[in-house]
Amino acid sequence: MIHLRHTIAECARLIVGLTFVASGLLKAVDPVGTALKITEYLAPVFAFTGHSHSLALALSFVLCGGEFILGAFLLAGSYRRVCARFAFVFMILMTLVTGYILIADPVSDCGCFGDALHLTNLQTFLKNLVLLPLSYLFLRDASALRHLFSLRERWVPTLLALGGIIFFLVENYRHLPLFDFRPYTVGLKLDEAIVAEEEQFQRAALQSTSYIYEKAGEQRSFSPEALPDSSWTFVRVQDSLALKAFKPKYDFAPVDSLGYPMAEELLTDPGVTLLLLAPSWDAANQSVIDEVGELATQAAALGYRFYGLTASGAEEIARWRYQTGATYPMLLMDPTPIRTMIRAYPGLLVLRGGQIIDKRAYSDFPKVEEVTAYLKELGDPKHPLPTPSYVRTYPLLLWALVLVLAFLRFWARKLHLTLYLKRRIHYSHIKEIDNEKEHRRR
Repeated sequence: MIHLRHTIAECARLIVGLTFVASGLLKAVDPVGTALKITEYLAPVFAFTGHSHSLALALSFVLCGGEFILGAFLLAGSYRRVCARFAFVFMILMTLVTGYILIADPVSDCGCFGDALHLTNLQTFLKNLVLLPLSYLFLRDASALRHLFSLRERWVPTLLALGGIIFFLVENYRHLPLFDFRPYTVGLKLDEAIVAEEEQFQRAALQSTSYIYEKAGEQRSFSPEALPDSSWTFVRVQDSLALKAFKPKYDFAPVDSLGYPMAEELLTDPGVTLLLLAPSWDAANQSVIDEVGELATQAAALGYRFYGLTASGAEEIARWRYQTGATYPMLLMDPTPIRTMIRAYPGLLVLRGGQIIDKRAYSDFPKVEEVTAYLKELGDPKHPLPTPSYVRTYPLLLWALVLVLAFLRFWARKLHLTLYLKRRIHYSHIKEIDNEKEHRRR
């Protein structure tokens, strides 16, 4: 019975540990996106502070890193009792928070697994209802949990996990996320995606829209394909709740200073268009002023379009022009799609023939002396699309390798001990039989 109880505790530990590692890693891919989700959660709190972005970003780093480290320690069996207590308390808090979210519905997606996996508020709450008792099971038997590393060895996976997740977070913040789970990915033919989404919406509208007609005091619903004859009187159009709640993925709708829509013009242009994006110019980093100026100048020389795309008001735009000397035209758009398109402010998005061919954070802008070569590459249709560097994952991959090797060593030792005991038992049994035969001979 005790053996079964310990086995259940070990399985619970592994499930919770893997969940924490996956959740922490997927959120760490996009720490800025996690900060935006935290801002949604704590909007009433941030309303009383003037540093909501920096505070949310700090909380994002703590949440992503802490969740991964806790899961890594649980998988390795390091600091068993402390980690078991932390995991249990964390699950209590998360269950209470997700319970509140389920009731109040302040956000549509919890962001537990970043943008990689979207869960409804109900699914998130049920997930935590499963993980909470599992965390109690291994808390109850924390001292009996197995460990993969000795006291002299555990500093190795600890440093690899801690250093790996910090390096991963910092690199994903300085550059763009390693994996882009959002709609505006490099290589996407944005013009085709918008048209396809519009067609899908129209089909859904036809299927879900019904027309209410009345005849002789009786009201009846009809589909668009089967409307009644003229003896019926039209009353109203009725849309389904799903259609009313529809939110487009590709809400790319920039306008110029006069309010003229520019989306079609930008997406149908066969040439290269560079968009410098920032939801607010006041919050944009000004360390790349020279690079941006050179990009705008050389783009104009090559016949490329160059625009600033922002949600800033006239005063912010005027300040940005004064501080940076910007002379390029400005386009306006809602801040939410801008944050979805890019996670660095300012960031660069490049279109060619309606296709996204490059996205860059301000830290990856080409240097002044590299701008001409970079722009010429953009104009070459045969030039391959850029791919992110996977160097930021190397410490985490090394941690995973060490963990796997320790796991194999653990089971190898256990198998060796099992075989040894079996051999000893078998030898003792054979010896008893031989002794019994010898006794009978006598």
